[in-house]
Amino acid sequence: MIAPWLGIGAVLAVLGVLFAVLKLFEQRTRPDPEVLRKLLHVGMGLTALSFPWLFHQHWPVLTLAAIAAVGLLGVRLIGALRSSVGSVLHGVGRESLGEFSFALGIALLWVLANGNVLFYIIPLLVLTFADAVAALVGVRYGTLRYATLDGTKSAEGSLAFFLTTFACVHVPLLLYSDVGRLESLLIAAIIGILVMLLEATTWFGLDNLTIPVVGFVLLKTFTGLQPNQLLGCLAVIVVLAGIAFYQRRRTTLDDDALLASVLFSYVFWVLGGVMWLVAPATLFIKDKLQSPVPAAQGASADDGRVHNVLAVLSVCLPGLAWSVAAVALDRPALFFPFTLTFAAHLAIFETTRLRHQRPAISHASALALATLTGWLLLFIPYILMERWTQTSLVESAIALPCIAVVAMLFSALQPGMNDCPRDTPRWLRQTSGAVLASALGAAGAALGA
Repeated sequence: MIAPWLGIGAVLAVLGVLFAVLKLFEQRTRPDPEVLRKLLHVGMGLTALSFPWLFHQHWPVLTLAAIAAVGLLGVRLIGALRSSVGSVLHGVGRESLGEFSFALGIALLWVLANGNVLFYIIPLLVLTFADAVAALVGVRYGTLRYATLDGTKSAEGSLAFFLTTFACVHVPLLLYSDVGRLESLLIAAIIGILVMLLEATTWFGLDNLTIPVVGFVLLKTFTGLQPNQLLGCLAVIVVLAGIAFYQRRRTTLDDDALLASVLFSYVFWVLGGVMWLVAPATLFIKDKLQSPVPAAQGASADDGRVHNVLAVLSVCLPGLAWSVAAVALDRPALFFPFTLTFAAHLAIFETTRLRHQRPAISHASALALATLTGWLLLFIPYILMERWTQTSLVESAIALPCIAVVAMLFSALQPGMNDCPRDTPRWLRQTSGAVLASALGAAGAALGA
């Protein structure tokens, strides 16, 4: 183990040489900008793989991440740097925070692993190679395209991502851990599918942050499970993916939104079990986030797929927060505000649809119908799942005015309701409404306890 400052200097020197070599390579061969960027990605990842043998404390890696962030910001903002070495990063012509996410992702992974070399190396191998291989395969061989917020990606690229992730997880687990052969195969398959879905639905370069962090969490979770448990986890994700594929032409979710819904559904199941799938599944079955705008005559099936991943994030993030809190705090009672978030979303969707499809209906009637729809479809099942206890009846009674208040607020604050808006501000308002409803409900339940 060398002195930390010598290690920091060595890493910075290697990164400087890497930029210089890639710049020379660019000048002499004029490669595809995506190839150049991914070569840098791989070089930075390989350099970070040396950290367990260079450092034994957190501060050197955090210092490197801070220095890298400052340097990358300079490359982005200083014209002379951007036009010289900056072309290695920014030649792809799309805005991204990928370089900053990369530095932050490695720093967080280092802290989370906390000296466990295998738990640091495996997610970093995935970050280093899977994303690069997927991008290069997609550019060269991608023909089956699907839409994302970052533009189109390819099924071939996603398959390459899965296979590379599978190898990056399976081989180290098999060779350098006590995990059994069957377990390592199953863990690699599950993590490969989940991280592939994560990469497909993440935009703006944030996958460089989410892949190592989520990869670490998944690795830590699944290495403690038995083969029968792992088989169950794999079966659930395969079933959810099959349902999503079957529904692809039957929903208004675009491709990355549909993949995100599979990922969120799996997380809800892992955190809470089957009961925690009822509310999101009910919303999906009832609404499928359907646009009330009828498809034009002669339009393709994809023309009606108008909801992107932001719509799914709007619906699922408040519920995810409650489900994570329920596990972290060991409080199953948080199932109530979790359910309430989806009831609020359902009421908002119903309000928007009624205002658009039935303009003659009064505002008060639309709100009343939407509120009752959200409450009945989610809190009758809630009462049944909670076995008709007095607590569940009281909570359901508390939920009704919470849903009504949020539906009224959204209707009052959202402009252009009759046009069924689907822009980012609308999803932010809807998410805020679901959070407010669940917070009011949780506070009311606590006071009534």
